[in-house]
Amino acid sequence: VTVHTRRDQGTTFRLVVPLTLATFRGVLVRVADRLFVLPATNVERVARAARGEVQTVENRDTLVVDGRPIALVRLGDVLELKAAAARPPLDDPFVQIVVVGAAEKRMALVVDEILGEREVLVKPLGRQLPRVRNIMGATVLGNGRVAPLVNVPDLLKAAVNMAPPPAAGPAAAPVQSHSVLVVEDSITARMLMKNI
Repeated sequence: VTVHTRRDQGTTFRLVVPLTLATFRGVLVRVADRLFVLPATNVERVARAARGEVQTVENRDTLVVDGRPIALVRLGDVLELKAAAARPPLDDPFVQIVVVGAAEKRMALVVDEILGEREVLVKPLGRQLPRVRNIMGATVLGNGRVAPLVNVPDLLKAAVNMAPPPAAGPAAAPVQSHSVLVVEDSITARMLMKNI
């Protein structure tokens, strides 16, 4: 901020804002108990679809939008949110969907709630998290909550590569998974372990 004052002429305030403080319009959605922001430039429409309109093609859910069938996936499944996957199906005959697109690809995402469109300030994730899958940044909402900003092109690739849900049949035994946290201050060792 610079201030220049000339007597009997007025005062000039000059504000210089770095490009890293870019704002843009985003659609705020809720999945389970988490909030996410979808860039409005990638959102074609938000709507409610009747569960009866959802069809299964090649063991994948599809929905007809503008006369064309498009894939229908749950945002929580693509983002691998365990809380969203554990929730029981709702009795509501409608589902909330957000139709997103990037380049020539389109997809309908099922979310729990659409909270509206708003202007948000993009914050980079920092050097510690240079590449987070499906996330391109974050924003701090007016109530102080942090909402990740979804990278729609990455999300579409991840959704296409997702394995289709298994066909209804006898319940399989649950598979236990374990996580390992590796802490290392050497960049070379980190990169080698990451590749392994």
